[in-house]
Amino acid sequence: MLSIWGPETKLCDRISRREVLKIGGLGLGGLTLPQLLQAEAAAGSSKRHKAVIMIYMCGAPSHQDMYDLKMDAPSEIRGEFRPIETNVPGIEICEHMPRLAKIMDKCIPLRSVVGSPNGSHDSFICYTGRTTVNQPPGGWPSFGSVVSEVLGQKNKAVPPFVGLSPDA
Repeated sequence: MLSIWGPETKLCDRISRREVLKIGGLGLGGLTLPQLLQAEAAAGSSKRHKAVIMIYMCGAPSHQDMYDLKMDAPSEIRGEFRPIETNVPGIEICEHMPRLAKIMDKCIPLRSVVGSPNGSHDSFICYTGRTTVNQPPGGWPSFGSVVSEVLGQKNKAVPPFVGLSPDA
């Protein structure tokens, strides 16, 4: 069941990510499907284009609950979850990520992030490689706009980049 009614919350803190993706996907699909079908019919059969769908959501469980469980720490410091072995000897992750544990040899857990110039673990820096200090009016170019500029538009009927947030 898909329900979008309920009390107003900031950052969807009472809605699961799966529910947000369902709602967003239905809306985006409903708005763009006719144009996509028309573009596909007009293009005929040509070589396929590569595409990237990047969903960037702020917030996540703490690293201490996912990758750095600190089982030797006192109970008031360590998380409530238990570690499980991964396919990489010596690396354990949260018990709620068994599928990730099977492919951990293809992942890199970063355990050395200690801060940023503005004093927080700012995801903006990780995402853009820049700080908000001396930011030009309108902000720095986003990931999608840079890729669009470099690769160009492949099909006039399909935009090369769509941002779903003001900071996209």
